[in-house]
Amino acid sequence: MLVITDENCPPTDFQSAPWNTASLVTPQHAVRRLWNEEALHKFSSSGGKVIISCKAEDIIKGEQLTLREQYALAAQGSNSREKGKQQWLNQDLPDLIEFTVGMKVMVTQNVETDLDITNGVRGTIVGIILHPDEPISRETEHTELKLQNLPLYILVKMGRT
Repeated sequence: MLVITDENCPPTDFQSAPWNTASLVTPQHAVRRLWNEEALHKFSSSGGKVIISCKAEDIIKGEQLTLREQYALAAQGSNSREKGKQQWLNQDLPDLIEFTVGMKVMVTQNVETDLDITNGVRGTIVGIILHPDEPISRETEHTELKLQNLPLYILVKMGRT
């Protein structure tokens, strides 16, 4: 383990091996977000990948939350289940989510324990299927694409299932 703030720490070049593939362990959301954002932009620029971004949304059964539901959600501050109505909260996600094909991802909740899709499992985005109504100009070359609609789905190849 490398503690960068330690005065005895040797100079570390995060652009070369083995540090260019190092994982960050931090209890700070802000540090993790900045690290992930920087890693995504570095990955995108080195591989010529398009960064796709879309607005994070809280929905219930495919519908936008009403103002009353948004207020209740903000006041609640954690996951809950109502009678037959499951709420998936954004789990402190940023307002804008960025991703690209080839990007590494990690599951942060137990989704399907029988299939080993559990907290901590890693995978790679292998495909992004956009909404058919997404207005995309094929004429210009993009380095970033801001979606107006949520993707239909994102295909992730898990490291193990």
